[in-house]
Amino acid sequence: MNFRKPLAFTLILGLGALGGCSESSDKPVSFQKDIMPILKSSCAECHTPPKGEGYQKTGLAVGTYEELMKGTKMGPVIVPGQSLNSSLNRLIEGRPGVDPSIQMPHGKVKLPEAQLVLLRKWVDQGAKNN
Repeated sequence: MNFRKPLAFTLILGLGALGGCSESSDKPVSFQKDIMPILKSSCAECHTPPKGEGYQKTGLAVGTYEELMKGTKMGPVIVPGQSLNSSLNRLIEGRPGVDPSIQMPHGKVKLPEAQLVLLRKWVDQGAKNN
């Protein structure tokens, strides 16, 4: 009897099931509960009208969902469903090609990976006001 094929099939199924269990992207990320606290603690100091330095330079305010989605003087910083194409994600993640002088939060420690993941998932899930 050849046990290799059933064993290989079982291992592949098992690994696929484990991969599905560890993926938490199904869980909706909440703007109010998950994203707003990050913005308040890491971004609002500079991106609050009228005197925030980041607001004065770019026009980006982060006090409300509507302000965030409006973006900067040059346009939106979030493309719902597309974190790879969203300026917000590129700047806070410090992706290759981003000038270090404009990486956010400006002049401060990079956001923890868990917060970057939440922001990425929120944008990929459609950047909803939930």
